[in-house]
Amino acid sequence: MIKVEKLGVFLSSINAFFTQIDGTDVEIDTPYLNNNNSAIGYDYSGVIKISGPLEGCVYVSAPSTMLREVIRVMGETDSSITMMKDLLGEMANTISGNARTEFGSEFIISPPHIVDSAPNVSYLPRDRQSYITPFTWRGYKAVIGICIA
Repeated sequence: MIKVEKLGVFLSSINAFFTQIDGTDVEIDTPYLNNNNSAIGYDYSGVIKISGPLEGCVYVSAPSTMLREVIRVMGETDSSITMMKDLLGEMANTISGNARTEFGSEFIISPPHIVDSAPNVSYLPRDRQSYITPFTWRGYKAVIGICIA
């Protein structure tokens, strides 16, 4: 299991993503461990598989209402499901790209895979736990899930 101190890179990445959109910081709640039998998530999740010295995945999961608000704040008029999923892919890419800087070039990340709801067992092995970090932007709640060993 990855050390909890290493989670900071993922959290500062999500904060940087939102700060770039409208200058406001996200509120980050206390991370907690969750068993993977019941993954935590919202309407859509952007999942990035990780391989190399660390194996597992990182995901960001958000409700449609939050994704539509981000799209609106960005000045985009198209808030279709396709656009929401693209946005979630961008969030996931931002998080994992910054993580590569922290963990090094042997850290191999896949392109984001967007799934409906929370990631399933094909991403989150049942015999492991995930660090779940809830965060809030403009009153909208979302989570970052990290399952890396």
